[in-house]
Amino acid sequence: MTPTDYYQEQCNKGLVLQDQHQFDAISCLQKIYGNLLQEHQKRHGIFSIFRKPRLVQGLYLWGGVGIGKTFLMDCFYHCIPFSNKIRMHFHQFMQMIQEELKKHQGKRNPLNIIAKELSRKYLLLCFDEFFVSDIVDAMLLGRLFQALFSHGVCLIATSNVMPDDLYKNGLQRQLFLPAISVLKQNTIVFYLPTKFDYRSRIVKNTGVFFTPNDTLATERMESNFSILSNGALVKNNPIKILGRSIQIVKQAGDAIWFNFDAICTVPRSQQDYLEIARKYNTIFISNIPTIPPEAKNQINLFIRMIDIFYDSRKRLVISSEVAIDEIYQRGDFYSDFIRTRSRLLEMQSDCR
Repeated sequence: MTPTDYYQEQCNKGLVLQDQHQFDAISCLQKIYGNLLQEHQKRHGIFSIFRKPRLVQGLYLWGGVGIGKTFLMDCFYHCIPFSNKIRMHFHQFMQMIQEELKKHQGKRNPLNIIAKELSRKYLLLCFDEFFVSDIVDAMLLGRLFQALFSHGVCLIATSNVMPDDLYKNGLQRQLFLPAISVLKQNTIVFYLPTKFDYRSRIVKNTGVFFTPNDTLATERMESNFSILSNGALVKNNPIKILGRSIQIVKQAGDAIWFNFDAICTVPRSQQDYLEIARKYNTIFISNIPTIPPEAKNQINLFIRMIDIFYDSRKRLVISSEVAIDEIYQRGDFYSDFIRTRSRLLEMQSDCR
């Protein structure tokens, strides 16, 4: 099935709203799909040993948050019939490059060695959420992209910013400009405009506060996590916050999921919650209980946490055994909880 066929199928099933801008983008990906199939066939033909790999021009798909960029890339990736392809979150990709650099430490032109090794494994590289904020990444990318393209690796990338705004105002940005130039030369830059935030629409339809805390609530939490983490690699290992280990349910991209006991029943400080807010944009908290009047530490931490996530404008998704009004009904912190209750209701209504 081709990307346009697959996209149309999703629309026909009612899983996706038909959008002309998305269709234009998938049509562009359809052309790249055809070119990749031809190139793949030639690389595996009987005369491939005498032929230098030809670079298939890729795509840089950019636009606002929640408008379907990742979905379109995934439609394309799903339809590619060969196995020498890889899809990664951009930060995962850079972590992989850093690990490879350590392996080749001391060698001449290690980025070219890495690019050559990658080209033997992959004809197609897809990465999501291309955003450069680290100076080390910025310094590497120009030479890395040039090496990858010279070895015939096709790049499909999604981003929230146009190429010319990557690493904007970054330290020593002039050294990053060659990366932008080589990126624009070897990919089609496609702006995806739309007036809808599809992810927020899905979340508004399914909800962000689930009660009672039953099987259905868990299923909806899982569904929202999959949507809001953009298909990033899921990890389950404890995270380190300010040198302290915190158990998690899961983490993927900029989404993280905690159980209430892990985040609000052991000693925490305001700095813990500030650091979580700095690192993650979407926060899931499951199994919130009814907090009794005598549980002063729990309710104090819960109030602080919600205040910080609210002020930081984080998206919060919750499952609780009771409704918001019933989480804390009396006690020394009840007047403070009134504000928290109002903030939880507001965060539920606007989906942040």
